[in-house]
Amino acid sequence: MDLQEEAGRRYAEQQGYTVVAVKADEGISGRTWNRKAVKEVMAMVENGEADIIVLWKWSRLSRARLDWAIAIDKVEAAGGRIESATEQVDVSTSTGRFARGMLAEFAVFESERIGDTWKESQARRVSQGRPHSGIYRFGYIYDKATGYTPDPLAGPILTECYRRYNRGESLSQLLDYVLSTGVPSSTRTDANNWNTSRISQLLKSPFAAGFFTYNGQTYQGNHEPLITIEEWESYLVNRDARKGTRKPRTPHNPYTGLLVCTRCEHKMYQHDKHDRATRYMCSGAQTKKLHKGGSIHQSKIDRAVLAWFKERIADEADAAARKATQKTPALPAANTTATLRRALIKEQSRLDSLTAKYVDEVIPRVSYEKLRDESLKKIETFETKLREVRVQQHQARPKVDPKLLEAWPQMQAVEKQQILGLLIDRIEVTPGHDAGHVIIVPKWATAAAE
Repeated sequence: MDLQEEAGRRYAEQQGYTVVAVKADEGISGRTWNRKAVKEVMAMVENGEADIIVLWKWSRLSRARLDWAIAIDKVEAAGGRIESATEQVDVSTSTGRFARGMLAEFAVFESERIGDTWKESQARRVSQGRPHSGIYRFGYIYDKATGYTPDPLAGPILTECYRRYNRGESLSQLLDYVLSTGVPSSTRTDANNWNTSRISQLLKSPFAAGFFTYNGQTYQGNHEPLITIEEWESYLVNRDARKGTRKPRTPHNPYTGLLVCTRCEHKMYQHDKHDRATRYMCSGAQTKKLHKGGSIHQSKIDRAVLAWFKERIADEADAAARKATQKTPALPAANTTATLRRALIKEQSRLDSLTAKYVDEVIPRVSYEKLRDESLKKIETFETKLREVRVQQHQARPKVDPKLLEAWPQMQAVEKQQILGLLIDRIEVTPGHDAGHVIIVPKWATAAAE
């Protein structure tokens, strides 16, 4: 880079140019247009901060035809120029522009030729059973002459990881084992740079079984495997089996998804602070600053839920006593509501069609009024029956076992959540240290309001 900068400064001095900035993309191929320095110098010309871009060679701008043409067009449209310090041509003439184009085309040709040679080299390595590159692989030592050979220190560790995994150990247990060996995950890290993701990726690679991947395909390698084919296939079976048997997430509190803030109608979430009592925070107050005082103690919610249980148990006892002295109507079939709704919608559509025909003078007024009155009467009948069904369904509430009050404090969060999910639609909370209060909204109250 020093040679290129020196040539550029010398050219600028010869031409009488003032150097306002030096930009370079060290270590980045000229094949890609997505380079910081290229974008910066283009922006400087477009913003009037510079008039001329001086390159070491024309190929330094880009070795892609389209990108090169776009760059020239943008700079010249902004009133600037691009010049080369070592390949000087007069771009003010047609001959000079042709020469510049030929130099750029030759750079593209060289880039493509090198790329083709590299691809051929990689393909030849793959056909010989060698990976396309000699990158570091845990468990092996790489040498240009001999290729990959098992590492006497790391190799047995990787083999043991596969065998432990096939015996049923988890990735966390494998992590503990690998850390206990004190062996680093690569030559550039210390022994503590291990995690379960790193171990998972290591096991997924078929390299230890004598294979390698290239362009998404698996090939047989000529390196010595660390595990047998049977051990590799056993790993694949165990890995796929574990994917389908992940344990469901266990809730840490019974009110997950039930608490709603009455001030902003946002959900409330659990918030623990070390040894302090559990509180629930309003997401609208915390993240969107919709109001202040967006928290409430869980103990206040617990008391409200238990009080609601007691009230339900008392109501059910009264209902049972009344039922003994009076006959209650049978509960409608489960599909009665859906049937009535379909009939209601059908009759409403019939009335709309009838009205459209009357407006279009397809049927006379007398016939229309007669059919309209019949349809309105049917609609009223369906609506009345729907209300009656909802009332009866509203009365059919799930019962609360009186023993629940005694067992509730000792129950796990997941058990509490299952019970609350059957009985409660939501818990409306007005947060606040002093004014906070709780309202339980049962599922049958929501159904009756529909």
